[in-house]
Amino acid sequence: MLETIARAVSRYALLVMAAWLVLAGLGNVAVPQLEHVVKEQSRAFFPTDSGATQAAQRMGTLFGDSDSNNIAYVVLEADRTLGESDRGYYRSLADRLRTATPGVESVMDLWDDPAAAGVFESRDRRSAYLMARLSGQLGSTTATDAVTALRAAVDAPDIPPGLRVHVTGPGPSLVDEFAALDSQLARITVLTVGLIAALLLFVYRSPITAAVPLASVGLSLAVARPVVALLGEHGVIEVSVFSVALMSAMVLGAGTDYGIFLLGRYHENRRAGMTQPDALADAYRRVAPVIAGSAATIATALFCLTFAKVSFLRSAGIPSGIGVLAAMLGALTLTPALIGWFARRGWVEPRAATISHRWRRIGTAVARWPGPVLVVAVAALVFCAVPLLGANISFAELSAQPADTDSSRGYRAVHDRFPDNRLLPEIVSVEADRDLRNPAGLITIERVTRKILEVRGVRTVQSASRPAGTPVRQGTLTYQAGQIGEQLDGTAQSALDGMSSVETVTATIGQLDAALDGMQRGLSGAVDGLNRVGAGSQDIGTGMSGLQGNLQSVSGYADPLRQFVNSNPNCAANPICAAVQKIVTPLDDAVSATGTLAGGAGALNDGATSATNSLDGAANAVATMRSALTQLRGLTSTLRSSLGSVGPQMQQMTAYLSQLSTDFDGSSEGGFYLPPRTFDDPEYRRVMGMMFSPDGRATRLLVYGDGESWGRDGADRSSEIRIAATEALKDTPLASSGVVDLTGVGTATAELVDYVQHDFTLLVIATLVLIFVIVAGMLRSPVAGIVVLATVTISYASALGASVAVWQYLFGQPLHWAVPALAFIALVAVGADYNLLLAMRLRDEARAGVRTATIRAFAGTGSVVTVAGIVFGLTMFAMLGASVVTIAQVGSTIGIGLMIDTLVVRTFVVPPIAVLLGRWFWWPRRIAGQVSPRQVAEPVPACTPLSRPVI
Repeated sequence: MLETIARAVSRYALLVMAAWLVLAGLGNVAVPQLEHVVKEQSRAFFPTDSGATQAAQRMGTLFGDSDSNNIAYVVLEADRTLGESDRGYYRSLADRLRTATPGVESVMDLWDDPAAAGVFESRDRRSAYLMARLSGQLGSTTATDAVTALRAAVDAPDIPPGLRVHVTGPGPSLVDEFAALDSQLARITVLTVGLIAALLLFVYRSPITAAVPLASVGLSLAVARPVVALLGEHGVIEVSVFSVALMSAMVLGAGTDYGIFLLGRYHENRRAGMTQPDALADAYRRVAPVIAGSAATIATALFCLTFAKVSFLRSAGIPSGIGVLAAMLGALTLTPALIGWFARRGWVEPRAATISHRWRRIGTAVARWPGPVLVVAVAALVFCAVPLLGANISFAELSAQPADTDSSRGYRAVHDRFPDNRLLPEIVSVEADRDLRNPAGLITIERVTRKILEVRGVRTVQSASRPAGTPVRQGTLTYQAGQIGEQLDGTAQSALDGMSSVETVTATIGQLDAALDGMQRGLSGAVDGLNRVGAGSQDIGTGMSGLQGNLQSVSGYADPLRQFVNSNPNCAANPICAAVQKIVTPLDDAVSATGTLAGGAGALNDGATSATNSLDGAANAVATMRSALTQLRGLTSTLRSSLGSVGPQMQQMTAYLSQLSTDFDGSSEGGFYLPPRTFDDPEYRRVMGMMFSPDGRATRLLVYGDGESWGRDGADRSSEIRIAATEALKDTPLASSGVVDLTGVGTATAELVDYVQHDFTLLVIATLVLIFVIVAGMLRSPVAGIVVLATVTISYASALGASVAVWQYLFGQPLHWAVPALAFIALVAVGADYNLLLAMRLRDEARAGVRTATIRAFAGTGSVVTVAGIVFGLTMFAMLGASVVTIAQVGSTIGIGLMIDTLVVRTFVVPPIAVLLGRWFWWPRRIAGQVSPRQVAEPVPACTPLSRPVI
């Protein structure tokens, strides 16, 4: 069956080649280019059901600004102090973003707000920034368009001279990372093709022979791209810039390997003397199952990425798998057509007539000493894997992107002038069942703020109680105590100043007493005395006027003291209040006695004018006045004594309160309290608009920490922040109703860590099971399948360890989180293919005995697999040309793994195991019989020197 297909393809080679050309041409004309589809159909980086994404959506609903996690910052910096022209640009930009920029959903610009300017302006006043929340989830097409619109709005002609403006933040960082990869993809592809072409020319010494696999790979890629683009355009599969890069690399590597496999077996058959049609048919019969199994293995492993939750991994699976299947179809149809067409013209023939003795000698050594060879090889693999023990997987996306992007420059500008992670806060929201815009609500918010500050690594918290990230000077009880002390100091001074008035009252009382004595004597003088009584009553009236004025003055001084006493419901229990009350009470009694004197004076005046018949009434009035005057003299003496004792006590208390306020100035330990009048302050009202929801039932806090917020530090800290905020609500009015939510890069990274661990575990299990089924089915031996899987897994561990040694210990750059999963998929699948090719050759030669089969398998496949592995490895190493660290690390890790698998595992691990296991390697299958006679060899026509092989 397979030989029939090979002969048909070779016979109708031109038709096959034309069909591939038509498919490639029509596909690229009728379907939009893949890069365009990626730009229009990119999906969110994080799952829509992730905690950080849902928290951002809830906060957007609560605060009415944005329900996305796409946050950007516009950073202003200069080599001079920012001036009024820079502020003007800042204000106009903020207005432009709010009113005329699509995709900008909210803007936080507090540089002009004195209450929060310290957060948004650097200490040297040479840099400032604003925050914009944009539409679309991180990584999606909508998010990319919003970042593009923001940058267009920033790049305005009104930028003052000397001012540099950068757009940075999580959203722009991902946009720049993908844009850098997209711009370098063509260069990486050209470099890859150049490396492959150079190696094939070096191996085959024939440009036509080298062109056979290259042409097949090129047309396979040209057909795969429109297929992926069509499926991506209709939303059937996910596509991304990374999926385009990985698909290109996998097609170039796998497709070239398939061509090398077929050419290698064809050349071997021609060296054995077969005719050109028979050599091609036999090569196709023996290699086509390997190519199909290899493609199925790699594609199945790549399709397993579909189960990943992170789109970065998920989007790479199906497109790359489709590319590998296209490469398989090209290898099974186009490659034999090209070989047949060129072979009939003698352009792809081998020069040498004998098999390389080098690989036969290696096979002989392995077959003779399988145990020692295996021990040494495994020891070398373990040595390479040792660095894994200290591996530190990086989740810091900032370190993965190029240093020359706009977002990278923005981060550096902020890093140089602001505290760490100023642009990467964790956003905490607290939702309540009541309005929090009151003193009690602020006390709860401050409690949450202080509890979060206790978390290890948290440096600053910006909240409604700390708009600038530092304690508000007016927001402590000690500050309020200082204010009371100042008021008491004024009151005490007023009371002491009233001592002179009390002395004046005492003198007036003496004058009144003398006047009453005169009146008393006058009454005894009958009618003549009436005249003196009239004169005395006038003197009393004058004295009473003076007395009333003095007492009113004293009473006015005592009004603050009276208010202080009246405002304290339990005055007797308060030492200060009780002392003040000793002053107020005698004074009030004195005012009351003055009223009595005034009444007596009036009665006396009436008696003096009514006639001599009123002498008895006048005498009684005088007696009443003398009694009241005696009472007033006693009250005045008490008042003078109280003022003299309480005044120093009040001065001592005011001094204590003032010192208390001074000692706790700038500290958060003085107890938090902001009076209700704070909410009427115009400056604070703007802060309220940023920190509170419109109904006041929710507030948000911005938490800034040390270390890498977009990394392990931020991920570990985010869970502690959530716990601290939740704990802080206990024993508060929000204990039963308060809801804490959290979002930000640290929270997203913590979820990313969980997703990656979940995805990697799932991929390992699914990939190993599916590859085992394929390999064991093709070899018809579960033992052989287990051996192949075990060896490629060890090879993967060694490759990852070697990559850790290079990147982490040599270059100081830990491996990106995507590297282990992608490298596992590629290395296990491709490594299984190389081992599968060797195992199938062992099976074909097994009838001659395991040792002889090993020697023959080495001789027949040694150079072919080596060239294939090196070609695929160079394809991966070409990704080192990318400035995106993630791509460079993925390429180098896979490349190292392919070298290890090709030169060590396939050569010195699998064959010794097969020799040691003997017939159990093929259990339960039995291989009996002897080697069948070889076909009669047909003389090989002489070929040009260009076809002379090197290996």
